[in-house]
Amino acid sequence: MANLTRILRLRDAEIWEYEFLDNQDIIIYFSITDVNRKATIHDNPLATQSELDERDNYLSIDIHSHVDLKKTLEGDTFEDFITEISFLVEHMHDFHNAHVFMKMHVHDNIDLTDFQIEEDEDLHGDEKEQLYTFKRLWIKQTCFRLIEQQLNRKIEEISNSRFCQDLMR
Repeated sequence: MANLTRILRLRDAEIWEYEFLDNQDIIIYFSITDVNRKATIHDNPLATQSELDERDNYLSIDIHSHVDLKKTLEGDTFEDFITEISFLVEHMHDFHNAHVFMKMHVHDNIDLTDFQIEEDEDLHGDEKEQLYTFKRLWIKQTCFRLIEQQLNRKIEEISNSRFCQDLMR
């Protein structure tokens, strides 16, 4: 079983936190971004040009974790995980006229130069808890930065001007 929490919902992007209830040590954030253009060979090198020409839009699903999920998750758990994310996307408004490509981003070399252990364990937790929290925030920020790159705008600009919790396109 898993817990899905939407962190951000904008007109052209969503960020979700995915948490396995039986293994909470795995950090996963994923984004669904409508990049408002046709897909290109750069987006999916395996697609043919005729396949790319068939659809008018491109949705990018980017999964961020600190582990290689395909290698780490046991049995059918990885396939169930991918199916759950796919199910979310299939129910989006413009799904049927879009190419949807999923990319996995493994962040196993997280830059720890900014990480400092706080001495008050009652307030901040022990070293292991603090490191886990730092990694979680680092991966979440990386997910946000990727959306900013894809939409070529800062999240603050987007959220101040185009927030649409229930807006239909």
